Amino acid sequence: MVFQAAQQADQAVPAAIDGIEFARDGRCLSGSVEVSALSRLADDLAEVAGQLAWTIAGRRDDEGKGWLDLGVSGQLSLRCQRCLEPMIQALDVGVHLLLVRRDEPWPEDEMAADGFDAIVAEVDMALLPLIEEEVLLALPLAPRHEACAAPTTAPDECEPSPFAVLAEFKKGV
Repeated sequence: MVFQAAQQADQAVPAAIDGIEFARDGRCLSGSVEVSALSRLADDLAEVAGQLAWTIAGRRDDEGKGWLDLGVSGQLSLRCQRCLEPMIQALDVGVHLLLVRRDEPWPEDEMAADGFDAIVAEVDMALLPLIEEEVLLALPLAPRHEACAAPTTAPDECEPSPFAVLAEFKKGV
C-alpha cells in the first residue's frame, strides 16, 4: 500500500519529525532507504541489499485526532526455512498509526475493534526506527518458498550412519 499524496520529492529518511505538527498540517514525505541502513532487519535477511520505498502522511480525523499513515514497499532477500536457500519476499506495508499524547489514555478498546495501532506522539519522532519496526512486524515468521528445489545430494551419497559404521566394526571383531 503506497500512499499517493507525496508533496515533496523522494528523499532520504529525515532524522525526526514533530508528529503532532506533521499530522495537524497534513504533511507528507516520501523517499527511499537502503536496506543496509536498517540494522535490526539485517539479522533476518539472506542478503542485505536493495532499497525500500517509504511514504508517510499526516492527517487529522473528524474528532481532531492526529494520525500517521505509513507505507513501505520493496523486496527483501529472506532465507527459506525449509531449504535454507535465499528467496525474494515482496513487501507492501500500510499502517495507520494513531498519535496519542503522553497524558492521554491509551485507546486499547478502539485499537482492537478498528484494526489500527497507536504510538506516543512526540515532538522529536525518529522515522527510521518507525519504518524499520513496521517492516520487521510485516515479515513472515518462517518464510518458505511455495515449492523448494530438490536436495542437491542424493540420500545414498550421504555419510553412513554412525550406528551402521559400528555394526560393520562389530562384524570385523
